[in-house]
Amino acid sequence: MKKHSWLTKNATRLVSTIILLFVCFLVLFPLLWGLVTSFREGLDLQGHPESFFPSDFDAWTFDNYIKIFNSDQYPVGYWILNSFLVASITTLLYLTIIAFAAYAFVFFDFKYRNAIFMGLIATMTVPGIVLTAPQFTNIVDMGLNKTIWGMVLPGLCGVYGLFLVRQFFLGIPFDLIENARIDGASNLTIFRRIVLPLGKSALLVQGLFSFLGSWNDLQWAQLVLGRADPKCWTLTIGLAKVIEGNQTFSNVGIQLACAIISMVPVLILYCLVQSKIVEGVAMTGIKR
Repeated sequence: MKKHSWLTKNATRLVSTIILLFVCFLVLFPLLWGLVTSFREGLDLQGHPESFFPSDFDAWTFDNYIKIFNSDQYPVGYWILNSFLVASITTLLYLTIIAFAAYAFVFFDFKYRNAIFMGLIATMTVPGIVLTAPQFTNIVDMGLNKTIWGMVLPGLCGVYGLFLVRQFFLGIPFDLIENARIDGASNLTIFRRIVLPLGKSALLVQGLFSFLGSWNDLQWAQLVLGRADPKCWTLTIGLAKVIEGNQTFSNVGIQLACAIISMVPVLILYCLVQSKIVEGVAMTGIKR
C-alpha cells in the first residue's frame, strides 16, 4: 500500500514537472527566437528563415541595434525616456491616490462607505474601450493632447488597484491603529509610519502592474501622441512605426531589436520587486 502511494505521488510529480516544462517552453521559445534573430543579418535571415541560429558565425551582428540608436529616423533614446517618464509619473500618482483612498475606506467610518465602494467596484464591469472616446474628448478640451499629462491622467482612475490595496489594508490589526490614535497620532502620521510600511508589498505589486500597463500602452498613446513630434512619442508608438516602415523580410531583425529594447526596463523592474509579488498577492485576501 505504501509502495503504491509512493508511486502515485512520484508519478503525479513527474507529470506536473513535464507539463510545467512544456508550458515554460511555449512561453520562452518566442522570446528566445526574437532575441537570437535580433542579432542576425537581414540577408542571412532572408536566406535561411527556417534556421533558429545564424547559418555561420559571420552572420551574427550588432548592426540592428546600431542602426536603431544611430539613426535620426528612430530616436529610440527619446522614446525610452518618454515611456519611462509617463510610466513612472502615472505609477507614483496612482499609488498615492489609491493608498489614501484605501486608507479612508478601511479606517474611516463614514456614511455609505460600503455602498460607495461597491459602486466603484461596479465600474470594473464597464469595458475600457467604452470610455476611450469621452476620455479623449476631455483631454482635448483641456488642451492636454500631445502632452505627457494627456497620457498620465486617464491612468489614475483604475479601481482594481484600489480594491487590491484595500484588501491588504484589511489585514492590518485595527487595534494597532486605535492605539496610535489614543497616543495622539494624526491620520497622516498613522498612514505614513504604520500603514505604508505594513502595506508596501501590496503597493509594490500594484505599482508593477501600473508601470507595466502604462509602459505597454499603445492605443491611448497613439490617440494622444500619434501626430506629435516623433521625439515626443513613447516606445510603443515608435516600435509600431518601425514595424510599419520596415515591412521587408530583411528588416525583421530591426523590428525585433526594438522589441527586445522595450522589454529590458520591464525585466529589470520585475527582478527588483519579484520577491514581493507573491507575498503581496497572497496577503490581499486576509481580513482582520
